[in-house]
Amino acid sequence: MEERFATVRGQPLRYLVCGSGKPLVLCHGFLSSAEEFGGRFSELGAYRTLIIPDLPGNGASPPLPGKHSSGAMADVVFDLLGELEIDRFDVGGLCLGATVACALAKRAGTRAERLVLHTPLLSSDLMRRRYRDQVRLLSRRPMWDGVVWLSRQRWVSDLYKRFVIVEGDVDDRTADINYENQRRADPRAAREWLNDCLRRNDVDVVAARAERTLIIVARHDRLVDVGKLKGLIATLPGLNVFTDSDQGHGWNEAAVHRQLEVLKAFFGNCHGNGHAASNGGQMAMSASLGNGNGNGNGNGNGAYGRPALRDTVTIPLSHA
Repeated sequence: MEERFATVRGQPLRYLVCGSGKPLVLCHGFLSSAEEFGGRFSELGAYRTLIIPDLPGNGASPPLPGKHSSGAMADVVFDLLGELEIDRFDVGGLCLGATVACALAKRAGTRAERLVLHTPLLSSDLMRRRYRDQVRLLSRRPMWDGVVWLSRQRWVSDLYKRFVIVEGDVDDRTADINYENQRRADPRAAREWLNDCLRRNDVDVVAARAERTLIIVARHDRLVDVGKLKGLIATLPGLNVFTDSDQGHGWNEAAVHRQLEVLKAFFGNCHGNGHAASNGGQMAMSASLGNGNGNGNGNGNGAYGRPALRDTVTIPLSHA
């Protein structure tokens, strides 16, 4: 993956890019960064151009001057896609990143085609009550200052991920990246994003979509009320659900391998133009993922011309 920086709304935004083909925009989760997808789902770069931003206030992207709502962060990503001259695209979001993905899909309208939501927090009613009450309590001042301090203690971070997020066995490199992301996250941005999540209800956004949506849930999720979420999904036409029966809210390498095959099937014919025929009831779903042509000079200053949005994307990668 190659690191890029763009200037969006007057401030830098870091993002990773790799692969070729139709754009797939990925929104990382809470206290995280683009690296959350970098090593794990980079295999999709064989079929798609992956565009993975550090959302404002996370990773190497500075916080916004205003509130960090999911809608505000989605607006920044939307403007980044404009800088890259990307027309239509698919979008995915993990955990709190699912709220940004939903806001982006709503903002982009028909330009956002396939939508993947991984262990999503679609509404406060679909969170487990213990977690919802915990967030409401700990996000208050002065409790939040203590939460920030604890999140920057490595042993606390590892225990929380093992017993609450239930990641399972995670390699040392991934654990190091997770911890570094927690240390880099802006406390104000994190608190505002978390509180905004409690006020959002993206069920209507998902229900109103004409294009296909895939929701990945984890059987042992201690944050999302999987029973309620699956009950809701059953009432909405056009939604596909994959239940990882051996995983908690976090994900390790074994979960990634299981879910990659589901994602490839959902996006359809990854090697062709994105249109795949139905495969006898299997999840061989066509991905009419539109695209743009981003010359990707990485500085976001629009030094190159701005031709009309097109239906192919090529973001050159340097191999230095």
